[in-house]
Amino acid sequence: MKSRRQFLTASAAVLPAPALSACAGTGASKLIAASAESQTCKKPGGPSAKYFPNVVVMTHTGRKAWFYDDLIKGEIVGINFMSVRFEEHFPVTQNLAEVQELIENKMGRGTFMVSITTDPEPNTPAVLEEFAKKHDAKEGWIFVTGKPSDMQALYHKLGVHNHEGGGAHHHIWSYGNEPYTRWAASHAMAKPHQLPERLFWVKVKKDPNSKKA
Repeated sequence: MKSRRQFLTASAAVLPAPALSACAGTGASKLIAASAESQTCKKPGGPSAKYFPNVVVMTHTGRKAWFYDDLIKGEIVGINFMSVRFEEHFPVTQNLAEVQELIENKMGRGTFMVSITTDPEPNTPAVLEEFAKKHDAKEGWIFVTGKPSDMQALYHKLGVHNHEGGGAHHHIWSYGNEPYTRWAASHAMAKPHQLPERLFWVKVKKDPNSKKA
C-alpha cells in the first residue's frame, strides 16, 4: 500500500491502486459509482476494518480516498469533528493547530490527524482547503468531506448521532493506534500539550505482526 506521503502528494485525483485492487471484481469506475449510491466496498482490511466505515471521502486537497484503508489503516491517528461555520463558537481547529506544532516532526510519518466536517454540503473540498490554509495545516493533517449519506455512516459509528446540532459533538477527539487496536477518546479542547501525550501513550515500538508483540 502506498505511503500516506505518496498518497497526499500524488497529482492524479484517483484512488490508490492497492485500495482498488483489494476489491475483487470491481474497477475504479465501479468503486466510485458504488460510493455515489452510498454503498461501501467490502474488502479485506486491517485490525479495525470492522469498526470504521470504509466509505469514499474527499480530502481538502481534492482527492478521493477510502476512509479506513487510506486514512486510518496502519497509522497512529487523531480524529475530530469540525465545521467551518461553527469554528468561531467551537474553535477546535484552532486548538488542534497548536497540537500540530507539537508533533510536527511526526506528522505525516506514521502519525496523522483527520478532521471530519459535520457540514458536508457547504464544506466542499475547496472550502476545506481554504480553511486548512487558514490554520496552516501541514502534511499529515487531513480534512475530509463527502456525500451526506456516506458521511452519516461515519457520524453514527464515531458517536455523532445528531450532527446537525451545531458544534455539539465537536469536543470529541478520538485517537488510537490502528495496528494494535488501541483506541480512546479525549476532549478536543484540552490543553494542546495534553493531546500529543495521548498519541504517544498508544504508540508501540514492536511490530504488531511480530509473534512477540
